[in-house]
This record gives sequence, structure tokens and C-alpha cells, in this order.
Amino acid sequence: MKGLIITTGSITHAIKGRDLLRKNGFKARISKRISGKNANGCAYEIYVDSNDYSIENLLLKSGIKIVDIN
Repeated sequence: MKGLIITTGSITHAIKGRDLLRKNGFKARISKRISGKNANGCAYEIYVDSNDYSIENLLLKSGIKIVDIN
């Protein structure tokens, strides 16, 4: 999938972020991060079908904590 992968530290932030993005017209889904950064702790990823980095500001302004964005 082309787009952004946004890593959050909790399932709560991932769900809230996904729902916010969908509400704003983006196609988004979440999954648990299996390897890499935070592999020993909780990490969830939001996959977004967009390369629009304004998504980051939208999430941050809504209180969604982002660990990483690619």
C-alpha cells in the first residue's frame, strides 16, 4: 500500500487516530506492530492511503501521540 505508516504507542491512540482520519475522508486501518521499534512493548500502526503529511498535524492537534511516521 502506498501511503503513510503512523506508529502510536497504544491501541487507544491507534483507534482514535484511525477514526479521526476516516471522519476526515482518509482511508485508514490499524494493526499491531510485530517487529522493530517498541517490539517489546505496545505499538500499533495506522496505515493511511495518503502521502499528505498534514495528517500528522491533524492527529497531534487531536491529542494522538505519534511515535513514528513514515
